[in-house]
Amino acid sequence: MATGSGKSICYQIPPLVTKKTAVVVSPLLSLMQDQVMSLKQKGVKSEYLGSTQTNSSASSEAENGMFDVLYMTPEKAISLPSRFWNNLQAAGICLLAVDEAHCISEWGHDFRMEYKQLHLLRDLLVDVPFVALTATATERVQRDISTSLVLRSPHVVVGSFDRHNLFYGVKSCNRSISFVGELVKDVSKRSAVGESTIIYCTTIRETEQVHEALVTAGIKSGIYHGQMGSRAREESHRSFIRDEVLVMVATIAFGMGIDKPDVRCVIHYGCPKSLESYYQESGRCGRDGLPSVCWLYYQRSDFTKAEFYCAEAKNGTQRKAIMDSFMAAQKYCLLATCRRRFLLQYFGEERDSDCGNCDNCTAVKNVRDLSKETFLLLSCIKSCGGRWGLNLPIDVLRGSRAKKIVDNNYDKLQMHGRGKDYSPNWWKALGGLLMAHEYLKETVRDTFRFVSVSPKGLKFLSTADKMDGTPLVLQLTAEMIDLEEHGSSQHKEGGGLNPVPTLESEKFSEDETKLYQMLLNVRMKLAQDIGTAPYAICGDQTIRNFAKTRPSTGARLANIDGVNQHFMSRFSGIFIQNITQLSKELNLPLDNSPMPPLTNPVENITGLPKPVQNNLPGILGDAKSTAWELWQKQEFSFLKIAYFRRAVPIKEKTVIAYILDAAREGCEMDWSRFCREVGLTPEIASGIRLAIAKVGSRDKLKPIKEDLPENVTYDMIKTFLTIEGTGLSDQVFGNVSDSSHASKASGNDNPGDGVLTGDANPSAKRGQADSMVGSVEEPAMKQQKTEEHGVESSGATVATEQSVLEFVASHDGVLLDDVVKHCDGSKRESVVEILDSLESEFEIYKKNGKYMMM
Repeated sequence: MATGSGKSICYQIPPLVTKKTAVVVSPLLSLMQDQVMSLKQKGVKSEYLGSTQTNSSASSEAENGMFDVLYMTPEKAISLPSRFWNNLQAAGICLLAVDEAHCISEWGHDFRMEYKQLHLLRDLLVDVPFVALTATATERVQRDISTSLVLRSPHVVVGSFDRHNLFYGVKSCNRSISFVGELVKDVSKRSAVGESTIIYCTTIRETEQVHEALVTAGIKSGIYHGQMGSRAREESHRSFIRDEVLVMVATIAFGMGIDKPDVRCVIHYGCPKSLESYYQESGRCGRDGLPSVCWLYYQRSDFTKAEFYCAEAKNGTQRKAIMDSFMAAQKYCLLATCRRRFLLQYFGEERDSDCGNCDNCTAVKNVRDLSKETFLLLSCIKSCGGRWGLNLPIDVLRGSRAKKIVDNNYDKLQMHGRGKDYSPNWWKALGGLLMAHEYLKETVRDTFRFVSVSPKGLKFLSTADKMDGTPLVLQLTAEMIDLEEHGSSQHKEGGGLNPVPTLESEKFSEDETKLYQMLLNVRMKLAQDIGTAPYAICGDQTIRNFAKTRPSTGARLANIDGVNQHFMSRFSGIFIQNITQLSKELNLPLDNSPMPPLTNPVENITGLPKPVQNNLPGILGDAKSTAWELWQKQEFSFLKIAYFRRAVPIKEKTVIAYILDAAREGCEMDWSRFCREVGLTPEIASGIRLAIAKVGSRDKLKPIKEDLPENVTYDMIKTFLTIEGTGLSDQVFGNVSDSSHASKASGNDNPGDGVLTGDANPSAKRGQADSMVGSVEEPAMKQQKTEEHGVESSGATVATEQSVLEFVASHDGVLLDDVVKHCDGSKRESVVEILDSLESEFEIYKKNGKYMMM
């Protein structure tokens, strides 16, 4: 699966569900430390075992199953004694995950010998599922991983490699002082708006040169390469993760050791050694899904480094694999067609159309008939026997009389000197273009590359009729255009990196942009105070949503993507306070919350207006306040409120209960509309009053409901009781509240006994009604304290929000069955509904199967 698409969830969810440990084998300590830090900030128990672990008890705690997710290097995994694995199995292990699994395969781009020994753990971890995860595995690598880990009938999943949010661009450059200066300017612009950049260099010397240029320009940046000490590398890595520096200049050793989701730009300063490594390294960009850009700057001398990379090869077969990968990367650099399409095809994923989000797709199409030039180059290569690379045939075309050309009589060829109008690099660029279109083919023997005319090229030559054949219209590469316009391959002055969507282009006002920057600073300060990375608190997209919607309450903050219960319990107060204060300073209104596009089976509720602020009784809580605002002020239906800014809607009966609670607290109500939507008519109200009189008690709603026709719902009964409790029966139902009517029906000589009449004290009635109306289908009876609370119980305890909260608060975690047993006056379904409601309001949360107070 593509980088950033959620591979980690494959091993993070199982331990949380099974309550057993997931062991994750990962290649780099720095990567593990980042992942552990991020998980801890989300409330997940996690740790790593490795040489830099300073917690002496970490290993024993891990052995006893104290962690949800346990990371370790392959070296650590194979060196742990069998006692460790036996004890962990006894405590509970749900899976062993091998992350960055391409390292297992010698055909992968980052082979690690220790990974090859992981199959030895199969004998120790009998019946424990193994899972292998990577972002880059061709079919050959997939087979090698499966064989090496001795996977038994594995379920193979290949997701899309397409990263829609990434812009891919490539430019040729000369790496002159002026080019480096232009690169520094581009990086500086990104740093100025708080965006992180990684610059990958192919050599340590280039890494130091680029870093020095950035520092000289006043840009605070980090550096990372193999000749640095481990402590210096760790400090540089930590500074970048925590946004203390926004630019990292590194060799590819930094490739997999970064778990930072908000990198906005990745620059490759030189052709990478393979498309696999390029995809991995560029994949560090935009992992949070926001628009980001990947640039690759190459010069032709990069293509001569094949021998350097092949020095790593152990045998001829591996040498050929390295060369094939390197040549694919070279071909990517020289493309004139859609780069994303080429990348996807390389990994076996076909795409029907161009992406529209790479430099070749967005550039103005510069096409031309290149049949004459193609004929010359193909004819010259064929005449030279296909025994050379591109350089010698191009020298022949340009009229060279070098010794090698004269000795082979190539100066006598008809094509000799016919290509003087173009520079050598232009001809090389055309050669690359013709390889991409399969008119030429390149073969490798050892590290030597030979170019020959392909069958497609031979067909072209046979029909070209020398100079006057069929037109061959091709799109020129950016390098060819630069060479024609400037006479040399260079970075155009002022061209800069490809612009990516900014806050302004996302319809952020100037003040909203200021607020966004301020909230980034709030997050940074918070991260520094607790010693973590800013992104571990919440992502950039979440901060953007804060700046755009400016929530004023916990309920509204909780509805924003990226905000979970852990965030709410630790950070919601700080952010609400800052959002409120900063919005006021910038004169921005709060709660600017446009509806996301939601669709439900009943009706489309997109484009709803935002709620307005009201002075509501503080006792209500955010969820009830919002429900009442939407009902009374915005005139939303119950259904619309149930779906309002929620990925998962709440039940309509919960909405009704919230609004009735607001009414009992004295909030104004349009009762005629409410009754109309609930379905409570004066006739039904009359029937409810008669049923109450007949039952002789309001303590339980069920006997009342059973005495009424099936079409009368609990919501109707609760509404009726609430209206009576506020003293508005006469006003809403007319004569239905006549006490003699109820008296005759019940045969009771005292019609006021146990009956709320319309002329009693409204506030007193509201208090009585509160003890009579529950928030679920089971009625709320007068609450009795249990013996656990120090008061002897005189009857069954009914589930209400208050009774459930008190019970949870008095324990250090309670199971559902405990709550059901405690609330013995209510059905299990009613208890579950109340618990769900309290969870949605972030009053309680569930951990390891137990409910706890926030």
